[in-house]
Amino acid sequence: MKKQLFSLALWMFFGFVLINAIDSILRFLVYSYFHFGLWKEMRVDFLLYSIPILSVLLYLFTCIFLIKFLLKKTENFKSKNIKFPIGIYVVSTIIAIFLSPIQYKLSNLVLAKVFSKEPEPYENMEFIEIYGTMNFSLETCSWVSIIMLSIYFYRIYKKSETKAEQ
Repeated sequence: MKKQLFSLALWMFFGFVLINAIDSILRFLVYSYFHFGLWKEMRVDFLLYSIPILSVLLYLFTCIFLIKFLLKKTENFKSKNIKFPIGIYVVSTIIAIFLSPIQYKLSNLVLAKVFSKEPEPYENMEFIEIYGTMNFSLETCSWVSIIMLSIYFYRIYKKSETKAEQ
């Protein structure tokens, strides 16, 4: 019983770390686009609309890819042959721990370069509006995708539970 409980806890940690690593990668991509837009001095209106669209598309395609990958994996699933993926767990942990600080450090370097120019390309309020829109879209997309995946996997669980009873 203890072994099953610790195995379940280990798999829960694995899921948490894996989702955190994927989320870190997606946030890094959106932040990179944001800083690229600042560096290229794109129009404020363009950035205000393109960043949320990019966020939605990245999270949507990631969810679709994840669902298709897991459906493909479950076709030949045998619970006897399942082993804990220690390699993926270590890589995910490294990504989850180190990607966010690297992202923030690069953000500070890029922002210092953009705002150190003599003529400021963006007003402070425009920058705050773009930055706020980016963070709002990232948080919304991450939570909506977690809720959607939870509902989807719960429905699959209920269907399999119904099939097992019959």
